Amino acid sequence: MPVSMGERIKYLRESHGMTQEELGEKIGVQKSAIRKYEKGSVENIKRSSIKIMADLFGVPPSYLMAWDEDEEKIKHPSEEVRLIEKIERQYGKNTVELLAAFVQLNEDGQKKAVSQLQDLLDVPKYRKEE
Repeated sequence: MPVSMGERIKYLRESHGMTQEELGEKIGVQKSAIRKYEKGSVENIKRSSIKIMADLFGVPPSYLMAWDEDEEKIKHPSEEVRLIEKIERQYGKNTVELLAAFVQLNEDGQKKAVSQLQDLLDVPKYRKEE
């Protein structure tokens, strides 16, 4: 059970199917910084980084920073984490990655992505066999 800040960051990152590099990109630091966070080598993580991670993982900053010892929050990931895990089990990691990329697009980008996916469906070699 993750009890330190580093353990919680690692647990949440892995449960979201992210690499250290991917998390680093989202908060604006190198992969090596994430590795240090997870090992507990860095104690003064920027507030902005903590806020981004807390929002990204759907947990309060106090939980992420191991100030919140509420066992229920430790044992039970947020609703969003459970949903992501369910989607990954049912449809695979590529689907989760697609959703993660899709939600980063603005409305025009999302419309374009849907259009391009529909175009791919018209090509038989890309479709699943019925």
